[in-house]
Amino acid sequence: MAKISPSILAADLSHLAEATHALEKAKADFIHIDVMDGHFVPALTFGEQVTEAIAKNTKIPLDVHLMVATPEREVPKYFALKPEFITFHYEATTAPIRLANEIRKHGIKPGLALNPRTPISALVDLMPSFDLILFMSIEPGYYGQKFIESSWQRLDQLKLLKEREHALGHRIEIEIDGGVTNQNCRDIVSKGVDILVSGSYLFQGDMMERIETLRGGK
Repeated sequence: MAKISPSILAADLSHLAEATHALEKAKADFIHIDVMDGHFVPALTFGEQVTEAIAKNTKIPLDVHLMVATPEREVPKYFALKPEFITFHYEATTAPIRLANEIRKHGIKPGLALNPRTPISALVDLMPSFDLILFMSIEPGYYGQKFIESSWQRLDQLKLLKEREHALGHRIEIEIDGGVTNQNCRDIVSKGVDILVSGSYLFQGDMMERIETLRGGK
């Protein structure tokens, strides 16, 4: 069964405590925190202070996704919050392995996100250094976009890399973000995806029912 990481950005941000309580009731596996700096992506969201407020209101592990131009500067701001994952973008740094090692030193799992136009082959030598690959099936920066259809072929390529890592004894998880709904979740999970990020689909309906639908790949 897939794990579910609801994107809190799709919630009513003026009532974050209520949103986190709803996610606990619905048994979400993680809370996906989309941090956008207005530079790496056009949109600007919240940072470590709001993330800290979310952490104080829930026991659900945080899944921090940094869509920022300078991850080396931003990543350390989240160490004290002890999220499950801190994920930064391949496209935003020239030293991804060094940054992954720094995250791991703080007892946090490092994740690497890949934009739709970046070849999957870019990950070949990097996967051993990460616990999570975040596959973007939309252009990062705005929630509510439709799933990019060319993602299916790319997911096939990524699944092969994941299987190679597992054969070498390295457990790595694949997370997907963008356009995930009840219409495509079964096919997505069949491609080797472990964690589904969903925003508008989850927050615009019965949270518990929709999480169970995604988790079961129904």
